[in-house]
Amino acid sequence: MSDPQTRLDVVDDANGGVTVTGDIDAHSAPSLAERLDQFEGDGDRRVNLANVEFMDSSGLRVLIDSHQKATEAGSRLVLVNPGKAVARIIEVSGLSDHLNVEHDDA
Repeated sequence: MSDPQTRLDVVDDANGGVTVTGDIDAHSAPSLAERLDQFEGDGDRRVNLANVEFMDSSGLRVLIDSHQKATEAGSRLVLVNPGKAVARIIEVSGLSDHLNVEHDDA
C-alpha cells in the first residue's frame, strides 16, 4: 500500500508483520489503520516503525486502537524499533508502560 501524497508505505515483512515507512499523520493514519485491521490469528502483530520520520496524535490513536483490538483477540501489538519521533510521542503521552515496544539489537 503506497500513497505518494501521504508519503506512507506499509508493506508486509518476512516475519508476518508490517514495515511502515514515512509519516503517520491525519492524512495517512486511516491507511495504516486499515492495514493493521487486516492482521489475523493470535500471534504477535509486529509493526516495524524504524523508518517512520514523523507521527502525530492521529498515528498514536491508530496504534492504541490496534493495541486494544490485538489484546481483545488474545494477541499483542508489538511496535518494533520506533525511531526518536515515535518513541518521543509514546513517552510524552504516558503510554510507554502500556504499549509493547521492542528494539532489535541486530
